[in-house]
Amino acid sequence: MRFKLNYSGVERGVFLERLNRFRCIVEVNGRVYSAHIHDPGRLSGLLKFGSEVLVRPHNSSARKTELYLFAVKSSGGWVLVDSALHNKIFSWLLDSEFISDLHDYKISRAEHEYSGSRFDFLLESRFGGKAILEVKGCTLVLNGFALFPDAPTLRGRRHVKCLIKALNDGYESIIFFLVTHPEARVFKPNWDVDEEFSKTLLEAYNLGVKVYACKVVLDVNSMDILWDGMLPIQLI
Repeated sequence: MRFKLNYSGVERGVFLERLNRFRCIVEVNGRVYSAHIHDPGRLSGLLKFGSEVLVRPHNSSARKTELYLFAVKSSGGWVLVDSALHNKIFSWLLDSEFISDLHDYKISRAEHEYSGSRFDFLLESRFGGKAILEVKGCTLVLNGFALFPDAPTLRGRRHVKCLIKALNDGYESIIFFLVTHPEARVFKPNWDVDEEFSKTLLEAYNLGVKVYACKVVLDVNSMDILWDGMLPIQLI
């Protein structure tokens, strides 16, 4: 099964410069354009001068850029960097029953608010249990290790701490890392970049928060997303 992007007007280009978190400059067919970056991470291992990129027209009515960046070429293939797709991809994975541990769950609500934070999903099992789930995208891979985060994340730490609190309030708690880099073989928190997040994630796991990671890959010929399996987790 495939998740179809249904993108039109896709072009290959070359990355030139990142202006800020959400804007960059690319060259397409000899012309220079501004492009939107939806992923607020550093993407420092991907967004290098001369990197090959995939862009499409930016059709938002509020757009400040001409194009929308959604994938970057790495040595091992194309890396999806469009974080706006993460929740849609997770919904597809859940509905397609790719995630064996979540076969009994369905989405009850998206953008669920709990304890002052907003989480991606509230799930409900056929047995009546409820689970709060947060999806985190991961694009950084070094030596086969998918590493999250690629920059210190106060929001990520807050989410994990809230997931611990949710356990005490009777919820199941899940953090789901969606890895979009084709060279990933194992998921690991990025201790070197954010030790506090990594400690908090390890604590959460030991207290009962479920931690999953899976890999999806972009087929640039069909512009589909393909399931590529669950990844083993190495927390320390």
